[in-house]
Amino acid sequence: MSTKIDWRRYVVWLGLFGALQFFVFSTLAMRYYPGGTLHDRGTEGYSFLYNYFSDLGRTMSWSGELNTWSNLYFGSSLTLAGLCLTVFFVGLPTLFKTDDGRFFAVLAALSGVVAALCYIGIAQTPLDVNYFRHTLFVRAGFIAFLGMSVAYGLAIGNEPHYPNRYAGAFLAFGALLAIQITIMIFGPRSWTSPHALFLQASAQKVVVYAELLCMSYQCVGALRVLGRGTRRLGEGATLRL
Repeated sequence: MSTKIDWRRYVVWLGLFGALQFFVFSTLAMRYYPGGTLHDRGTEGYSFLYNYFSDLGRTMSWSGELNTWSNLYFGSSLTLAGLCLTVFFVGLPTLFKTDDGRFFAVLAALSGVVAALCYIGIAQTPLDVNYFRHTLFVRAGFIAFLGMSVAYGLAIGNEPHYPNRYAGAFLAFGALLAIQITIMIFGPRSWTSPHALFLQASAQKVVVYAELLCMSYQCVGALRVLGRGTRRLGEGATLRL
């Protein structure tokens, strides 16, 4: 196995680790969230359908209690995820060999790094500390990730050795993310009613978990592509994933 392939595999594993650790620690953050939602300050604990992910990072919960542990788990894991994804996206273009594939991969990398940095900005700017900046990071992060998904899918589609099912997964996720962005920007404002909060918070949950699933799937796919490249070097044969 060459040094280059070793390096790329470590980068992909880092991207996978970033996604999985965020799932684990954001779930743990939900366990320690004191309570309260935008419309019901008396709710006990975290409401999966009426609390945003951003509520986990608040310094004070909606119930007025200190949100120390939830803030710590959420903020730390989202920051780490952003750092891991930054490294992953910087290394992304090296997975592609054709000119068109690498061109779209560079676009995906640029959009992905912007999204990853926005995730770090979300973590470091709690909603109740600076609402405007936090919201800006949220919207910019989702939009940049949409651009990354489309560009990454096109990169895979232009790479003969990369199975098209991974491009399809990215484009399907991109369609889902586009719907969520539309709801986020043009849908009813969450403060207008509990129903609006339910729509916004639920749509966010669906797309965040879909994003984690999609990135995990893509990382596994990248590892398989790299593994196939290694076998080709060793055997001079074309193997199907």
